Amino acid sequence: MRFFPLAVLLFAAAPVSTRPPVIEVQLSSFAFAPETLRLRAGAPVTLRLVNAGSGGHNFSAPEFFAAVTIAPGQGAIVARGAIEVPARGSIEIALTPARGRYVLRCTHILHTAFGMRGEIVVE
Repeated sequence: MRFFPLAVLLFAAAPVSTRPPVIEVQLSSFAFAPETLRLRAGAPVTLRLVNAGSGGHNFSAPEFFAAVTIAPGQGAIVARGAIEVPARGSIEIALTPARGRYVLRCTHILHTAFGMRGEIVVE
């Protein structure tokens, strides 16, 4: 019984996880899921982009990536405002979004025309 107060003290002193939440976005046959991504301005988040398809896709949102703060060491993941996600692959990027509404699309040939587009809303 005398160890109980010590256990409570140790539990109370345990560090709280400061990892940002992970938001998963599925890239599949000409669709993003969710189609509208809702984020909080100034709240760090990790985007996990998962390509379930047999061909490549990208997560292209140049205005969004120009406005966000990307975690140190992860800037090279974004090229010309887009993240390439290989077939059956996934990529994570940690960032802090800025308020705004941003166009999201896949810029691979005809993917946008076939419906692979969406929106990022940061409030």
